[in-house]
Amino acid sequence: MDNCLTYALRLWRFGRATDHLVIRKSRWGWFPHFAVIFELQNGDLEKREYVPLKPRPRFVPPLFFKGVEKITHYRCERIDDARKSD
Repeated sequence: MDNCLTYALRLWRFGRATDHLVIRKSRWGWFPHFAVIFELQNGDLEKREYVPLKPRPRFVPPLFFKGVEKITHYRCERIDDARKSD
């Protein structure tokens, strides 16, 4: 049993320019949800987060819950440099 904050803090490597801690509003209430995004060598992004197995809307978030690690990959198609003008 874990929660999204302890999971994200355990993975996040503070000080690395390619690691980002993401904080957003939870889909299940007013409280925050935490995730970590890693920028890979080839420019792709990988988002890792801890999500509940059986989520349900609630007023107060649970301190710990049973969940799974969710990994989402975002592929970099191309990089446009705004400094270059056509």
